[in-house]
Amino acid sequence: MHQIELVAKTNENCTDTLIKIIEVLDKIIFYIPNTFTPDNNNYNQSFQPVFTSGFEPQNYELTIYNRWGELIFQSFDASKGWDGTYGMKSGETVKSGTYIWKIVFQETMSSKMHVEQGQVTLLK
Repeated sequence: MHQIELVAKTNENCTDTLIKIIEVLDKIIFYIPNTFTPDNNNYNQSFQPVFTSGFEPQNYELTIYNRWGELIFQSFDASKGWDGTYGMKSGETVKSGTYIWKIVFQETMSSKMHVEQGQVTLLK
């Protein structure tokens, strides 16, 4: 919240003052790609939502599921994307195809949680 003060003055030196409280809202701006190519060429190596503003990185979760609904990737770190591998320890690369993603995050201006979901295509 910001207090804004406007003072107007006439040619005859009469003044008037108006004070208003302004609330600045932080818009949620993000981009989620629909395809990535983990082929070791340094381009599009991982699937990762890109947030510009409006989200709280400490309250974030990304999950990836295969077509049978099996959880194959999970991250609570907004700076870590999915590299196309299955499981945290095995590191087995999944096949080319379409996978389901879901992100849950909190907005910065309140405690409101958002859930977004969609599909991503992995190409090799």
